[in-house]
Amino acid sequence: MRIIASGDEKEKAVKALGEASDKYFNTIAKGSSLAVEKTKAFLKESVTAGLEFETQMSSVETITKASSYEMECLNLAARKMGETTGFSAKDAGKELERMALA
Repeated sequence: MRIIASGDEKEKAVKALGEASDKYFNTIAKGSSLAVEKTKAFLKESVTAGLEFETQMSSVETITKASSYEMECLNLAARKMGETTGFSAKDAGKELERMALA
């Protein structure tokens, strides 16, 4: 291990260490900020999708006058379609509404 003898070398070493730590912590701050933004966007989209689905299924319930058990079955069917097809659960709910109007 080498001991830094001169004052100039010490100042350069401290400055280099400060710059490296600034760079490191700035990178962490930027990454954290990005993570927070992406999480907020994900949560907003999730809540919006859930609310739209619930609104759609409420419309189905109004039209069909389905019982609680029947609505539970329709909700499960719409969610299953949303999981297993290229359509969303909300889209499946719209089709259930369309069938109820027929």
